[in-house]
Amino acid sequence: MSNEYQFKPHEQPIMVGSPANPDHPARRKIFYLFIGIFVGLTASFQNGLLVANLTQIQGQLGLTPAEGGWISVSYNMTNACITVLLYKIRQQFGMSLFSKITLSFLLAATSLQWLISSHLLDTPNISIEPYYLEIVARGLSGMVASGMTVLGLFYCLQGMPPVKRTSGLILGFGLVQFGIPLSRVISPYLAIDGQLENLFLFQFGLALICFGLINILELPPGNTEKVFEKLDFVSFGFFASGLAALAVVLVQGRILWWTTPWLVYPLMIAIVGISIALWIETHRKNPMLQVRWMRSRNIIAFMVTGAVMRILLSEQNVGAAGLLANLGYGNDQLVTFYAVIIAASALALIISIFSTNAMDLRRPVIFAVALIALGSWMDVGVSINSAPYTFYLSQFLIAFAAVYFMGPLVFEGFLRAIGSGPAYIISFSVIFGISQTVGGLAGAAAIQAFTTIRTQMHYADMVSSSNLGDPAFSAQVAGTRNMLSNQTTDAAQANIGAVSQVLQGIQRQATVAAYSDLFFLMACLATAVTIILLLNYLYNRYHKRNPLAKELAVIAKMRETK
Repeated sequence: MSNEYQFKPHEQPIMVGSPANPDHPARRKIFYLFIGIFVGLTASFQNGLLVANLTQIQGQLGLTPAEGGWISVSYNMTNACITVLLYKIRQQFGMSLFSKITLSFLLAATSLQWLISSHLLDTPNISIEPYYLEIVARGLSGMVASGMTVLGLFYCLQGMPPVKRTSGLILGFGLVQFGIPLSRVISPYLAIDGQLENLFLFQFGLALICFGLINILELPPGNTEKVFEKLDFVSFGFFASGLAALAVVLVQGRILWWTTPWLVYPLMIAIVGISIALWIETHRKNPMLQVRWMRSRNIIAFMVTGAVMRILLSEQNVGAAGLLANLGYGNDQLVTFYAVIIAASALALIISIFSTNAMDLRRPVIFAVALIALGSWMDVGVSINSAPYTFYLSQFLIAFAAVYFMGPLVFEGFLRAIGSGPAYIISFSVIFGISQTVGGLAGAAAIQAFTTIRTQMHYADMVSSSNLGDPAFSAQVAGTRNMLSNQTTDAAQANIGAVSQVLQGIQRQATVAAYSDLFFLMACLATAVTIILLLNYLYNRYHKRNPLAKELAVIAKMRETK
């Protein structure tokens, strides 16, 4: 498209930093939509491949769990805090430069990741430590994932007719949810025998395809203006350091445990850094973040809802997946399990695209929370004999909810921001990104802490009720000792080994019981959230009040002026 084209009033960009919205021919819309879907899925792989293969990465590099935790920290800290800068880069330098920067970082991250997995650095002449390169690669991936998500969203919007722009918004954000299950499905086929080189070569190939597609069909240009101020970098420095420190606490706390003395220091940095950044933004003439708006009741409720939903959805990624891992199931045995999750996510995305109504955004969220509650109740009472197929239905419901709630929730936040003014979009982006990233980390940390404590309690109870004089316990030890006696002639060694194996079995039973407690807790929490949201919804319906009436009126007026 020529830069000399003069956009009609209705084709003008919605805000500074976003592309224009010209009336594309049908064929070009299809290509925009295809590129948006491809870019969105590639963005989702940045985190999905890390989550699915972190254990293998640790093994390949010879890392401890704590060292592997720093890899997760590197991704999450950059992913959570980069949104502010990316938004301003688009505003000041335009979509063209933003796209090139994002694609350059994507190629750098994926090529560096492939280089590490290819063992080309394992030579005496190269003194670079692969572990530190891995941390750099994951930090780049965190930034890339945020930028690529925005790119995919804009491409999806270009592929939709004006009356269906909401569908493009839902599609763009919904694609992010596919990263982990898709990575779990493809990883066993690409990373054969734990070799990760093919997996990251595949990721590098996706990056090259994205680079080609975005250069073949660029986004329409938009308006730009000078928005960066010196104080932006000071505020961002405090904000980023605070979020980074918070990521350290949430990731390393569940690995090393929360009583680790040095964790108090990043916690203090997080509190001080974020507080100073918010104080600066509150008293600035031209703030990046509209702190007073962010502190309003509706926005706090939006942020809490998003974070709680992410915590509840940890029942799937950390709860059910964690239990199956503890029962000995690997990625190659869970392909069908994650295929079910992908099917549920795709169905939810399609239904959400065609059914979301701007006048009734709360009902889909309530329905999604109710599905999480139902799925969690179905998982209560799991046993040591539970297999992946026993979770198909419950996790189908939860995976459906994970995507189904995303579109309406994002759309509500976007309406509240755009209804207050274009300057508030960046605040919405930060709130949403933090609620999802920090909510996911907090959910994983809380689940890990809860299951660890409950496992210890169940194990203590089971061991205290079983002693050498207990007939059932003695029978288990005797049966195990008889099997071990065929492997050793030392009776004392066989007896010690038998007791150890029986205690390991008790530990396994305690772990399963702890996860059953977790599912019960999640079910109760999801049920309570459903009731609260439903009562609020019925209250508004009874009084014939739309919580978004003000924002919808502002947007309608904006359309009339165009």
